[in-house]
This record gives sequence, C-alpha cells and structure tokens, in this order.
Amino acid sequence: MPKKTPGQYFLSKGILPNKLTEHLEKLYPLEREVLLARASGETLRAIGGRLDLTPEGVRQVEHRALRKLKDEGSPEQAQGRRFRLAVEQRLGMPLESVVKHLTQLERQVVLAYANGDSLADLAPELGLSITEATVLRDQVVSRLLGQERGSRAGKWVELKAAVAAALAQSPLTYEELEARFPMSRRRLMKLMQELVQEGRADVSDEYPFRFLGKEEPAATNG
Repeated sequence: MPKKTPGQYFLSKGILPNKLTEHLEKLYPLEREVLLARASGETLRAIGGRLDLTPEGVRQVEHRALRKLKDEGSPEQAQGRRFRLAVEQRLGMPLESVVKHLTQLERQVVLAYANGDSLADLAPELGLSITEATVLRDQVVSRLLGQERGSRAGKWVELKAAVAAALAQSPLTYEELEARFPMSRRRLMKLMQELVQEGRADVSDEYPFRFLGKEEPAATNG
C-alpha cells in the first residue's frame, strides 16, 4: 500500500490545505516538528527516539497539535498553552520531558492543565476532590515556573487555596473576606475573579453579594 503524502495525511485528519500554513505557525516548535514528521510517515517510536519522548508522549503531542489546527480552542486551552510556552522557554525542553521527574499524580494534573482539560472531570478519576486537584496543580505550576513557596507568586497560590477552603465552610461577603484575609479591595477583587474563573468559587445573586465555595460533584463508587 503506497504511503500517504503529507497532504493526504492532513486531509485524513480533517485539516483543510487553505488553513494549514496559517495555523502551523501558531503551533509550538515541538508540536510542529512532531506533526510534520507524522505527515512524512515517521512512526511514533522513531520520533520519540529522536525527541526523547515515549511513543505515547508523541501521540499526545500529535493529538494536541491536530486539535489546535482544527479550532482556536477555549480560554482554558489558551491559558494552558501560555503555561506550556513559559515552562519550555524557561527550561529549554518539552514539557513532557520536564514532568518526567514528577509523581504520576502531579504529571496527570499539570499535563491536563497544559492541555486545557477540565479538572472537574479529571479529579474524580484521580481520587481527589476538585479543591485538592486545584491546589496540587497550583503548587506544581508554581514550582515549574520557578515560583517556589515563599515567593510572591507562591504566596498568591497559597492565599487562593486558603480563601477557597474558607468559602467551602460558609459563604462570605467582601467585608467578611477582608476581615479574615487583610488586603486591599483591588487585590481581593482580583483574587476572587480568578477563583470564579477557575470554577473554585461562585457569587450569589442577592444583595449583599456573597461568595460561595463551588460545590463539588459527589464521588461515585465503581
């Protein structure tokens, strides 16, 4: 059976030729290299040997790149791409290689974040609550970005975790939050906006407005 040409490969994946050049430029260098190698007929194993990745790691990079070529992605995917780029620029290697030294749990959580996947879906599979998975993610992300515990960014991560834990106990107004976590109103607003955007908090409809801990889905017993 004759080998597919690169054009046939991309068409078979649902990528139209008129979108190819424009969107290839938006891929990370690793994604572009893997995709072009696959389009040229290279096996996952051969590519992995050259790039120091497992065949499964190459498959995930290929899948992610194809998904990015097909659509622009969600805000979560854009945030994950920014994180991936920051880590890879800082350490000079693919994220998949960077996370090899992490525990399996840390790897799964941080790669899900980098891919823009939902922690709400992943957490039950890992035996974690959404809060536990989010705190773990924030800790690993800060570590990979060089923002260790005690740094300004590290303290911000810890503060967000503390506020999320307080909201899980009872709803709180801005005034009550300021009393428990002294900071400027502007800084508090930024923190609460991030918690809401991350799905770790919600805001009530009635006045005075209260922030609520986001209710986590009950774990099901298989």
